Amino acid sequence: MFFHIATPPPSTVLGTHNHPISEAMMRKRPNEQNERIKRRFMEYRKHARQLSEKSLDKELAALERFDVWNGRKDFTRFHIDWAMGFRAHLEQARGTNGNPLGKSTTRAIMATLREFTLWLSQQDGYRSRIKPGDADYFRLSRRDEAEARAAPERPAPSVRQAKRALAMMPASTPRALRDRAVVALLCLTGIRVSALVSLRIKHVDLAEKSVTQNPREVATKFGKRMETFFAKGFDDAEAALTAWLAHLDEVELYGPDDPLFPATAITPRANAGFRASGFDRRPWRSTESVRKIVREAFETAGIPNYGPHAFRHMLARDAAKNARSVAELVATSQNLGHTDVLTTLRSYGQIDRDRQRALITGLTEDDVLE
Repeated sequence: MFFHIATPPPSTVLGTHNHPISEAMMRKRPNEQNERIKRRFMEYRKHARQLSEKSLDKELAALERFDVWNGRKDFTRFHIDWAMGFRAHLEQARGTNGNPLGKSTTRAIMATLREFTLWLSQQDGYRSRIKPGDADYFRLSRRDEAEARAAPERPAPSVRQAKRALAMMPASTPRALRDRAVVALLCLTGIRVSALVSLRIKHVDLAEKSVTQNPREVATKFGKRMETFFAKGFDDAEAALTAWLAHLDEVELYGPDDPLFPATAITPRANAGFRASGFDRRPWRSTESVRKIVREAFETAGIPNYGPHAFRHMLARDAAKNARSVAELVATSQNLGHTDVLTTLRSYGQIDRDRQRALITGLTEDDVLE
């Protein structure tokens, strides 16, 4: 099993006394015993805790950051001063962009070290030196913890902006029809991009206005089965999706098990280079093509760029603003694949300042201007 270790650049890593670590120290030979115990911890996190490869990579990067900062001292010599010193280091450390580490990033790193220390305290050769309570020293202050947990402001288009971006997209070629259907489906469902690229034609039911996300065939988050229905008020989006499905059926002669959004076929030119030529009967291998389609759609419409995930925020905020009942909010939450409606409201349904003021005070913008 291979894990990619994202070691911070030398300029971002501080030593025990908050002095930059030298290049030579950064390249200090790894402690073999430390490496073995880190691998064992990763195996535990993967198989016992069922973490994804992406999460494992992040956790291993956090362990590597700590190990490098600490001069690769043997973990069997652990002392709580290490934890307190590392916490002070993170408060001053900077990311690759030169900005201080965000509180949520710091919290995630500290959480990994806390889990690692707690696990070490139960391992032979370590339990005599490390106590379970030592893990608590890898905690942020209450203030920093609250700041880290606060939902960040996430940019998202308005419903009108999304509709305009869709309306400005061409539909004169098969590829344009496909790309327009991609944005249409995002408008209608807010489906996660990893699930979108793995959909098959049979998963969409136009009559029922639904998308069935079967985890055996669709890349859903946490392998969860989801029944998603089209949001109301997006007639043009439904028309775009219908036109694309008709093209797949009548022109491409695709069947139910074929990909809903096939990748563009690339063929070599007679003279030199390559050119796009129709479709391959396979889905995209990554989500990058979808991100490019969405980015170009907003740019063409003269609207600030938003990623595919922003459509989820758009639908949640629209529901928070316009839902006429608690049941409608719950239905939106389920449509987005959330187990708890609070997840939808806390992470996706933020209300802007003007809307908050209007709801609390009863004053509308017109009232204030009068």
